[in-house]
Amino acid sequence: MSPTTIRFLKVGMAYFILGTLLGTLLAVPVTRDFLYKAPGAQWRLAHTHLNLAGFVVMIIFGIAYHILPRFAGKPLRSEAWATAHFWIASLATAGMVIGFIAPAAAILLWIGSVAQLAGIVLGVVNLWLTIR
Repeated sequence: MSPTTIRFLKVGMAYFILGTLLGTLLAVPVTRDFLYKAPGAQWRLAHTHLNLAGFVVMIIFGIAYHILPRFAGKPLRSEAWATAHFWIASLATAGMVIGFIAPAAAILLWIGSVAQLAGIVLGVVNLWLTIR
């Protein structure tokens, strides 16, 4: 596997651990009550994005970057694009989660959302050009 594929898979699993930990903290009344004392923090949305954008999307792209070129019988269109996609997606997810947790950093939510879209488009275009 390429280093980028491995990064996608490892970071996806790390985000899953964080998302599951946050979900567990939200399920336990003592920690949930403590977390909800933070004014304006949207813990459920942070939990959801850690699991969805952080785990599901990262794992899907990691597997796609490994499998689709093999199915197509061609090398990946651009390893540099895949690497850029990894960094965009990783940082965008972190920014979105911080934006949900810290209302003062709400700009990170917007920046992260736009960056996440850009990363997904970059990844899809890279895979599309690989399999066409």
